[in-house]
Amino acid sequence: MYETLDVTIEERVAWLTLNRPQKLNALTPTSMAELREVFTTVDDDEDVCVVVLRGAGERAFCAGMDLGWSEGLTPKERVEQGRLGEKTFAMMERLSIPVVAAVHGYAVGGGLELALAADFIVCSDDAKLGLVEITLSARPPYQPKYMNGGADPDQPAFGGSAPGWGGVKRLPERIGKARAKELLFTGIQLDAQRALQLGLVNNVFPAAEFDKHVGELAERIAAMNRYNLRLVKELVSGGYDWIEPHPS
Repeated sequence: MYETLDVTIEERVAWLTLNRPQKLNALTPTSMAELREVFTTVDDDEDVCVVVLRGAGERAFCAGMDLGWSEGLTPKERVEQGRLGEKTFAMMERLSIPVVAAVHGYAVGGGLELALAADFIVCSDDAKLGLVEITLSARPPYQPKYMNGGADPDQPAFGGSAPGWGGVKRLPERIGKARAKELLFTGIQLDAQRALQLGLVNNVFPAAEFDKHVGELAERIAAMNRYNLRLVKELVSGGYDWIEPHPS
């Protein structure tokens, strides 16, 4: 049904899997369009109480923006891809039902920005997480080796570049401004325990038992009343207080 995603609904859980393992589940314009379509479908499905977002394969949750997409963009298209990613991730953030990002392997750049748009993140003990965009234009040895000293396609001739799919907003909300600045300034990748210590992830599970623990978590959330889940999410996300019960 989808080119870049696998979607399965079982026992009130929507399992949404990024399905480009050969490309470390990197995101493309097709990915963005398909994600928005799925978000609409599951949010309107009264039989879905929780969404679990994960990545196919053994190596990565999501490696961010596909290099083939990034390298071919014109300056105008580069602006529009930023808007496309922010629009897509904001749509996930606004889903009325809970969304859990289940991260294994790499969740870097736009991949971590996607996970940050979920209500919370859990990860396996082999996870590596970071907003690494600033390193693409760094001096050696901090620039990624795969770039071979080449120019960062996102770096404009004048002015600066920063993560463009909501990470500079959502990361400080998750772990605080000072900690977020350290990660953004250095572009480091956190291991699972450091991510847990900073509050970036809610829990760390052994890689060999990751699917089991994520399944148990999803099963528990899915057992709750869907209307109550929606109400609680709205109250917490909006900073509201529920003063009076609904009239009956």
